[in-house]
Amino acid sequence: MVPARSRREQPIAGFTFRPRQPRTGQTIELFDSSSDPHGVGVAWRAWDFGDGGTATGSSPTHRYTAPGTFVIALTLATFDGRLASSQQAVVVRGPEGGGR
Repeated sequence: MVPARSRREQPIAGFTFRPRQPRTGQTIELFDSSSDPHGVGVAWRAWDFGDGGTATGSSPTHRYTAPGTFVIALTLATFDGRLASSQQAVVVRGPEGGGR
């Protein structure tokens, strides 16, 4: 009988953010919900906000200076080098005022 090979599961990158539809200049908060099914743990997280801004860590904040749709990307690595990424779009509205 040949023993089964151990296969390392990939980490799962995931996040949420609020508010869901921020206005320009409003701070958005991001919350990492990633996990490592293999149990080694997440070594680092890198965020790209789609407007040239970047951050590291598990709960960064960001402010968009222009309205539009931007893709937020989270990339992470485990302590043993496995990678995962996740992306979500955020719609940034213009400044408050005008047609309420």
